[in-house]
Amino acid sequence: MSNYFSVHFTNNSSFQFLSKKPITNKFDNVTVVFQDNQDKKYVFEDVIQEAIITLYNGIKNPVELTSELEVGNLGQAWNIWTNNLSDMAEDDEEDIFRNYWMWSTREHQTWIYQKNEKLYIEISPSYKWHYIEPAEDEQVISFSEFLEHYHANVFELSSEQIKNIIVSLEVMKTELNIT
Repeated sequence: MSNYFSVHFTNNSSFQFLSKKPITNKFDNVTVVFQDNQDKKYVFEDVIQEAIITLYNGIKNPVELTSELEVGNLGQAWNIWTNNLSDMAEDDEEDIFRNYWMWSTREHQTWIYQKNEKLYIEISPSYKWHYIEPAEDEQVISFSEFLEHYHANVFELSSEQIKNIIVSLEVMKTELNIT
């Protein structure tokens, strides 16, 4: 896979936008990998238009994290909330987490939010067996064990980083004719 674009949080942490073939239009597939030193987490797989639009809109129009939620604990709160949902969830049960959601895979959630005028991106693990039966030979861990080893990556974006990311995303939007 080749790297089409990167968003750096630190010298060792970034989103890598990877593709098996050159990106030429907004409907080309891309995989976004969060890389932290040697650790890689696949956080998005779909067309590049969706990856760019959700990241761009999240940065340009961040949603304020409610007072009940803490920076860095959003993913854990979502996992607990999701685990406690019954199969017969009420129609009026509000999913407050959707306001902060950016991307997801079976194993990770990516969130973007603002707290005290600071912008954060959080990459959190997802309990793989919410609503999904394990594969035949898959080793399953309990939800409580999952929580014991839970660790999210959280980055506060500086105003300079925000500006650079927005400029880069606007260039890509123009190149790929994303509106």
